[in-house]
Amino acid sequence: MAPQKPTSRSKLLSSYIFSGANTKIQKSKSKTQDTSKSGLKYRNGLLNASIPVRSSLMSIAKRNSNVSPLLRLPGEIRNKIWMYTLGYHNVNIGLRSCKRSWPIGHTLDVRPLHPASRFPRIFLRPTFHLPEVCRQIYVESAAFTYTLNTFSFDSRKTFDRWVKARPLGQRELVTSVNVPYDYMHVYRHGFRRTFCEKFPNIARIGVDEHIPFFERRYGEKDVILAKQRTVAFIHEKEGKRLVVEWHYGVAGAIVRC
Repeated sequence: MAPQKPTSRSKLLSSYIFSGANTKIQKSKSKTQDTSKSGLKYRNGLLNASIPVRSSLMSIAKRNSNVSPLLRLPGEIRNKIWMYTLGYHNVNIGLRSCKRSWPIGHTLDVRPLHPASRFPRIFLRPTFHLPEVCRQIYVESAAFTYTLNTFSFDSRKTFDRWVKARPLGQRELVTSVNVPYDYMHVYRHGFRRTFCEKFPNIARIGVDEHIPFFERRYGEKDVILAKQRTVAFIHEKEGKRLVVEWHYGVAGAIVRC
C-alpha cells in the first residue's frame, strides 16, 4: 500500500485563525448554519416551527395529523379545545426570593377569568404545557396563552421583570394586563413607557381600586370623580380605544417567603 501523502500545512491551518502578537492559535468557528434543524427563532423571539417539506420531521408531522384522534378533529373544534384549555384565565404572577443567594423566580396562581366561574366545584389549573406536545399543536395554540388571558402582578418589580423577560413576539400577543398599585405612580410621572409601547396590541388594562380611593380630592366622599380622572389620564396617554377597568390586586395563593 502506498504511503499516504501528508496533509499540507496550508490546509491544516486553514481552519485556524491567528490572534495577537504572540501568535495565539485558536480554532475558527464554522460559519455555515444547518437550516434543516428545527427550533430556530424568528427575530421577534418566537419559535420558528417551519420544517423542510421533504425532511423526516415533516413525515412525523404528517403521520401525527393522520393518526392522532385529536389532530384529526376539524380545525374549528381543535381551536375551541385549545382556547378553553389555555385561555380565559387570570394569571397572577408573584416574585419569589427567600434569600439573596437564591435565584429570584416567578410564581404563578391561575384562576378563572370570569366572575361567574371564579369558584367552580372543579377547576384544574392549567400548566400551559399544551403547545409542547407536538409541532402542530404549538402552531395552532401557542398564541392563545397570551391573547386570551389577563396577566396580574403583585408589584412593580414583578411587572418590570416580567416585561423585560418577554421577547417582542410575546409582548405583541398580550391583550390584557392588571397593573399593580405601585406601578401607577411611576407611570403617571413618565418614568415608564406607555402600555401601547410595551404591548402593541393591548386592548385592556386593569387599574387597582386603591388608586382612585387615595387620589380623592378634598370634599369628595366617593371615588367616582377620582376614577373618571384616572381613566381620562390613561386615555390621554394611550388613546381612547384602550379599555380601562378596575381590579382588587393579586388574588390567590401567591407563594412568598
